[in-house]
Amino acid sequence: MRAVHLDFHNSPLIKDIGSQFDPEIFVQTLLEAEVESITCFAKCHHGMIYYYTKLPAQHPHLKRDLLREQIDACHKAGIKVPIYISLGLDEEIASLHPHWREVSHDGKLGGSAPLEAGWKKLCLNNEPYLSYVEEQIEELFSLFEVDGLFFDIIHQGECCCHNCLVSMTAEGYNPEISEDRKAFAEKVLLNVKKRLSSFIWEKKPGCPVFYNAGHIDPSIRSSLAYYSHLEIESLPTGGWGYDHFPIVARYARQLNRPYLGMTGRFHKSWAEYGGYKQPAALEYECLRSVAFGAGCSIGDQLLPEGRLDPEAWKLIGDTYRTVARYEPYLQGAKPVTELAVLMPETEERIDEAIAGANRILTEAQYQFDLVDSKCDWSRYAMVILPDCIELDQKLANKVEEYQRQGGKILASYHSGLQQGQFLPSWPLKYNGESEFDPDYLLPLSPWQDLGQVPFVMHERAADVESKAKWLAERWRPFFQRSWRHFSNHFHTPPEGPLNRPAAVMWDGGIYFAHPLFTIYRRHGSPIAKKLVLAALKELLPEPIVVSNAPSTAQLLLNYQAKENRYLLHILHYVPERRCDVDIIEDPLPLVDLKVGVKVKQPQRVYLLSGEELPFKYDSGRVWIELEKMVGHELVVFEL
Repeated sequence: MRAVHLDFHNSPLIKDIGSQFDPEIFVQTLLEAEVESITCFAKCHHGMIYYYTKLPAQHPHLKRDLLREQIDACHKAGIKVPIYISLGLDEEIASLHPHWREVSHDGKLGGSAPLEAGWKKLCLNNEPYLSYVEEQIEELFSLFEVDGLFFDIIHQGECCCHNCLVSMTAEGYNPEISEDRKAFAEKVLLNVKKRLSSFIWEKKPGCPVFYNAGHIDPSIRSSLAYYSHLEIESLPTGGWGYDHFPIVARYARQLNRPYLGMTGRFHKSWAEYGGYKQPAALEYECLRSVAFGAGCSIGDQLLPEGRLDPEAWKLIGDTYRTVARYEPYLQGAKPVTELAVLMPETEERIDEAIAGANRILTEAQYQFDLVDSKCDWSRYAMVILPDCIELDQKLANKVEEYQRQGGKILASYHSGLQQGQFLPSWPLKYNGESEFDPDYLLPLSPWQDLGQVPFVMHERAADVESKAKWLAERWRPFFQRSWRHFSNHFHTPPEGPLNRPAAVMWDGGIYFAHPLFTIYRRHGSPIAKKLVLAALKELLPEPIVVSNAPSTAQLLLNYQAKENRYLLHILHYVPERRCDVDIIEDPLPLVDLKVGVKVKQPQRVYLLSGEELPFKYDSGRVWIELEKMVGHELVVFEL
């Protein structure tokens, strides 16, 4: 799938909306760019409607039946047109009904302040507003052949407006308790999705429906039945960063829904007129989606007068012509993975421990998924619980059953704690937090090749005792640095052993006392990464993919069952912090690359170009060599 999300948010003060729209030029541009689907606007964040409507919010300067012309032109060319409706933001409604806005527990209105340029957030626990949305949906189905609906800004804060206070009180929630307000907000979102999807599917069974919140995490489980597919909004330079998409994609592919990776052609973020991403960056972001088994969606915006930006569409077209070469290797492709990382329940878009785990494993070319407690763990040789995965009884039972079946656990810091103590089957005693921050770690046998010096650990450890095998021990500083006493510029030097383990191994896995994954994310500490990789070598001695590639290369292995072939995606684009965002300007070469992949012996191996590649098969592993590649390559192992 090669899609475009065509933003179109226009103040009612903007004149001549759609006046220069030419359906023939519009659709020819899409065809030349090899676009298969384009999301067009029915109602924007301003609350303005972009087709001839009986509803009161048609844009006052709309010069033509714009959405109708977009749909008609695209359908003649075989291009699908999902329809966009802004749900959580509607400036027109917020102005007409200010009491429909969210209200925080301390009385602040949702969204921008009175003298701030910005959106006003609506409360979704609102029968008149939802009825208005349903009225528009009804109208859309009466006017157009609807290819799908994309609802945006599907958020609900801890709202204490009159409606929410009445509803919470009636349903047994306590509005004075934050957790109750959050639980009620989740229920509101669930009800909205259920109501709208049911309304849509009564009119057109199977109609694609997506609710966009700018992120996907395990909280989607409760409402997943009301999604036809998933779209991962993740503009790396727009606030999401380059860590976000792979984290979400590794989880989203567990949810049994088709999914797209949505980036943008903008240099920075949405609504950037005259700002264009480097071609190498957009190419990387789309090919990375393909490597994760996702379709591609590129965000653009229609100019108010109805023209497509020619510079943007040259960029989109060049990118999608490259993506189109990969299409035969995307359909039905499933990831081949050997281990999993357990996602925590968090309100953060990017959990630091998960981001650290993602980086370490990606840099070392491990093949892995992100999972939650509802996923099947039995297909993984090991599961990582990074830093902060404390267990309730249900999750504790799942971990213990997994280990009884021979699965290995790698845990760190608070992971594995249940009500203040580790699982009974784990040979660990938790005494609380370390009194020192930072302290030091000394590798022991068989990890002495990591270094025979005490390494500083930049975050506080858990104070743990164990009679199992120690792989590393903790060292104390002379004293805890404070205003009362300090030594030197940074932290106090090491004094000697604490008689406490820093790393412990037993039959069920390995435990680290320090939050290594958070340390790597925050500080980039080399020893944190080396310790994790040493543990992986103990627990997973034969990874699926091995190579001499640098840590900047990404190698992802997929399998197409129908074609009976493995697909190794190799990407080498390196984000560089040149300003307040990460920039990719150039695809980078890899030379003399050697890769071994643990699969059955193939009949042939070839590249994306069709060029045959010599290979050797030894001890269950296919070995290939690439003299040179630049930016991206696909290696196909045909069985």
